Amino acid sequence: MLSVGARFWFSRDMVTTPPLDAVTGVLHALQTRHLTPAVGGSGLLVALGLAEIAHDWDVTVDAADSAVITALNDAGMKYRDGTSRDGIYATRKRYVVDGGNHDVDLLVYFALRGPNGVVRLPSRVTGWWHGLPLADPGVWAQAYRLLNRPAKAEALEHWLAANRP
Repeated sequence: MLSVGARFWFSRDMVTTPPLDAVTGVLHALQTRHLTPAVGGSGLLVALGLAEIAHDWDVTVDAADSAVITALNDAGMKYRDGTSRDGIYATRKRYVVDGGNHDVDLLVYFALRGPNGVVRLPSRVTGWWHGLPLADPGVWAQAYRLLNRPAKAEALEHWLAANRP
């Protein structure tokens, strides 16, 4: 597991994230159904001290669509299907959960298209931050490379190199 919080580039007072209510609600709904979600994207970057701001929450889960829908419905969550298979996106399903003034993107079987075809980006928990299960930084470094966001990929790769046991 990651040792999160040991090296923050930013003061905790400088970190800005959307409220935790919506993302913790999504996480709880999935975990209640014995699914294993993980927070990635800018939330992961903030948790690792690599960014100051997360504008939304990205949650990944590897589970049957029916189990995810049941979990969201049972929790009474408002969501819409935001799945896009245009361009680089190859995720099986993307549900956009209404968080009030922000969204929670729930990516089911997260995947992107790379130069050699579809790259599956597995959801696995590698640490915890403020009670949130954190996704694998290596997986998200790969995702950011595929998304042509090299600065974010490099930040995660440097973090991984500095925090290997």
